[in-house]
Amino acid sequence: MRWSPGPTPSGIRSTGTLEASPTFALIHSPFLGPASWRATADALSRLGETSRLVDLREALRVGGGFHAAFGALAARQIDGPAVLVAHSGAGSIVSSILEQMGNHATAVILVDALLPHPGRSWFETAPDGLARRLRATARDGLAPPWPRWLPEGALARLLPDVSMRETLIREAPDVPLALLTEPAPIVSATGPSGGQRYLQLSAAYGDEAEQAHALGWRCERFDGHHLSMMTDPTGVAAAIVNLAIELR
Repeated sequence: MRWSPGPTPSGIRSTGTLEASPTFALIHSPFLGPASWRATADALSRLGETSRLVDLREALRVGGGFHAAFGALAARQIDGPAVLVAHSGAGSIVSSILEQMGNHATAVILVDALLPHPGRSWFETAPDGLARRLRATARDGLAPPWPRWLPEGALARLLPDVSMRETLIREAPDVPLALLTEPAPIVSATGPSGGQRYLQLSAAYGDEAEQAHALGWRCERFDGHHLSMMTDPTGVAAAIVNLAIELR
């Protein structure tokens, strides 16, 4: 599947391609932490690429206006031209980051991620059973951390390394219900000049990859799982670089 300019689900419009070689800004899911990308950042460095780990955790403390807070926080951490590489739930906030960054964002690569969903909340995109369970298990306005959303033993199968698993669990925050019910904004930002791409890691994100393909995005499949950027960082880094090759 190859990328060509086309419409996007968030009003982000492609305007062509770029000649520079920008930094890869690695954006973690709001439900995880930057350690989910750290191994891939190291692998990109070994490939001679420049990357930056974006840390969004502070934005969860704002109490409301989460999408705007994520966008502002990410924009402050990214210096100069950058390809935004967003994993999982971070796909929901890419539009807000683009609005804050303007022309500094040169392309977007969504990695096993939700597509932007302007005007709809995360709960409106989630399976009904999961949404009901999170509401039922929430305490004091906070849903459990993402690792507890998984079936028993699932995280250990994805991350057999105990240290790696403990790091991910330690960084995963309690999730404000207000974040899950906040509609994603409808932004006016013009999209990145280098366009959008999609890297599918797991079968669970097949529908999103198909939607991205239907929109004309360049899409690739990596034979892995949702956290492959932790367990196979070299392979995922190479796939990311390959998706960005036409930006050179």
